Amino acid sequence: MAERRLTRRETSGLDAWVLATAAEAVAYAASLLHDRAAAEDVVQDCYCRLLQKADCYDLPRAGRKLLFRSVTNACINANSRARPLLRLTAPDDDRPCGSLPDPAAPPPESLAMHHELEQAVAEGLAKLPVNYRAALELKSLGHSLQEIADALGVSASNAGVLIHRARQAMARHLAPFVEDQAG
Repeated sequence: MAERRLTRRETSGLDAWVLATAAEAVAYAASLLHDRAAAEDVVQDCYCRLLQKADCYDLPRAGRKLLFRSVTNACINANSRARPLLRLTAPDDDRPCGSLPDPAAPPPESLAMHHELEQAVAEGLAKLPVNYRAALELKSLGHSLQEIADALGVSASNAGVLIHRARQAMARHLAPFVEDQAG
């Protein structure tokens, strides 16, 4: 079925109808939703839907009833969609009545173990001689043995020895922690 185009006179009649009913429709929607911005959105949506069917209805004459029925149903839908599924505060006050765990967050015991490991690594690095620590940190940053040797003023083979000894010292320092984790 082909859509009929509205004449200029019909369009001006619709404009007058919208202007005459808009303020009351928004006030009605706001009384149902308790939110002026949401009420304006609902009313605008209702006008758009009704105006799309302007060739089917005589909106200037009977549109007020259709508009308010449409606004009522849209407000009911908006309220039912906005209803919270879980209440985080007690009904009679604003105190939280519980918290929801974040499923992406690691469990507390994992965080505690991670923190302990960080502390153990920091303590182990602090106990290393400066040249061991520098060689190990440069290696962890991705530098080659030759670059480490140049930075520390030693030969490449000596840089390798420094890294090896630093790793051994760290392994000894972290052994109790790692053994506790494995068991």
